[in-house]
Amino acid sequence: MTDKTRNKRRPSIYLSPPLERVNEALREGQSLSARLATIAERYELACSQPPELTDAERQLLGSTLSGTLLEPLLIKYLDREIEDSDAGDPSELRDLAARIRVMSYAERVAMIENLGFQ
Repeated sequence: MTDKTRNKRRPSIYLSPPLERVNEALREGQSLSARLATIAERYELACSQPPELTDAERQLLGSTLSGTLLEPLLIKYLDREIEDSDAGDPSELRDLAARIRVMSYAERVAMIENLGFQ
């Protein structure tokens, strides 16, 4: 195995505060790699059924979020971001914001991931 292949299979990662908490909560004998794989599989499952959107809603979200850094706080307050947007008809933005307001955070993340925002 070449060094380049090895580095792809064993990347170096920064332990952000959430990852530090995951690392600190490992069970006896559990590796961080195994725990992150489990979390990634659950995340993939959560994102596999995003809320359905109309074409108009997709357009509004895309226009509103284009060029935006999608940090966790933005996802938490996504309904407010939509309401404050000037990306479309105010009544359509209000309706979309109201719809997003009742979504769980997991649904919001699935929706954002499904739209291709990273």
